[in-house]
Amino acid sequence: MKRFEFSLQRMLAFKTTLYEKERNTLAHLRARRLAAEQRRDDVALQMAEAAAAYRRKAADTGVAAGEVHQLAQKKQSSDAVIEMLQAEMAKLDAEIEKQLQVVIALDREVKSLEKLREAQWNEWQEDYAREERERILELVSRRYVDIKAAGPQQ
Repeated sequence: MKRFEFSLQRMLAFKTTLYEKERNTLAHLRARRLAAEQRRDDVALQMAEAAAAYRRKAADTGVAAGEVHQLAQKKQSSDAVIEMLQAEMAKLDAEIEKQLQVVIALDREVKSLEKLREAQWNEWQEDYAREERERILELVSRRYVDIKAAGPQQ
């Protein structure tokens, strides 16, 4: 009986490796997007804290024109950073969607190769069982023929 060998094993190994690589790329893109979102939230929080401090100071002691200008500059800078981060997040969202489609396609390919491998394995097992039954039947037939040929031994 020949040894079971999945002729597409190398293809399955290659596709599995490629699938894992693409999944890692997708995870990296998602991590970058999450980091950009966190930076955007941090900038917005810092601006909100600065505005609250400005309002408290304005209510308590008053503010100078320079402080008003400084807060306006900080707001303008924060808005620019937030806008840049929003654009980066939108770009990353598009990349993530594209990468997700690649991962899904590779997942389907890997699953179809695994099903093919399983089908070939089942076919091999059936062939093996059939050959084993034939071998046993042949041994039993020979034994029966040998007993009949020997005749009664009395």
